[in-house]
Amino acid sequence: MLLSIFTIYLMEYLSEIAGYSIQFGYQHPAAVPIYEVELNWNSPAYYISYVDEKSNWNQLNFIINLILVFDESTLESDVQTDIIQGGVGFNFTTLRLNCFHNDEFELRSAKVTVVIYGVAHSQT
Repeated sequence: MLLSIFTIYLMEYLSEIAGYSIQFGYQHPAAVPIYEVELNWNSPAYYISYVDEKSNWNQLNFIINLILVFDESTLESDVQTDIIQGGVGFNFTTLRLNCFHNDEFELRSAKVTVVIYGVAHSQT
């Protein structure tokens, strides 16, 4: 858990230097990272889907309580994130990421890290 908290503070510090971050939800003390992906794309929009699939041997589902999007693009670019479905309070989500150039609103390539945290929820 301390490593997770350290990671959040480290990414906040790095985002202040090289970009900014977007946060949906809050960090619960019992939350653990359940999904992480680093993305590079060069298109108008990029969609990310996450679904917590419960396996037969595992009786735990995770409910999303925090979604972090770290923009590691150039300072001239601006990454916008929208939750299309699910999100905080659900066990699934779909995010839409758009990257625009701040001056001309023309599309640019982007580099983003998405981290999703969840709290274990027992299913009986």
